[in-house]
Amino acid sequence: MENKVIICQVCGNEVPLGAAICPWCENAVKKSRLKNVKGEKFRTVDIKSDQPDIETARSRLSAVLFKAKADRVKVLKIIHGYGSSGKGGDICYMVREYLEAQKYSQVFQYYVKGEEFSSGYQEGLLIAGDFPKLRSDSDWGNRNKGITLVVMR
Repeated sequence: MENKVIICQVCGNEVPLGAAICPWCENAVKKSRLKNVKGEKFRTVDIKSDQPDIETARSRLSAVLFKAKADRVKVLKIIHGYGSSGKGGDICYMVREYLEAQKYSQVFQYYVKGEEFSSGYQEGLLIAGDFPKLRSDSDWGNRNKGITLVVMR
């Protein structure tokens, strides 16, 4: 029988069953996040749910990327938001700048901006070709600027 754990939606770390608070980021854990850790291909992590400052969000981003790599996740969907005004948020820009600066790292292969996650963009076609199941993702074709998908190494 495979181990079952709760995956924290904020930081992406494993939380012991029965825990109400994540020991890593100290946020409340939603019980619906019960997952099989072995063989997990896709993971969604929300790094902005509690409106963190930029440095906290940057630290979470780094942690979830390394955790996803360690857990052999194939695609990490990062929810970072796009600002409540719709004009762009600081966390969104930080995520994209961080990924661009790290694009030659050994952690991930490439990333796709949410607004390019559709058949109308080369990046969208690339990730859908590598992972056809992503075409059924709720954000496919929605041009959601509040997410970024990262294909892990």
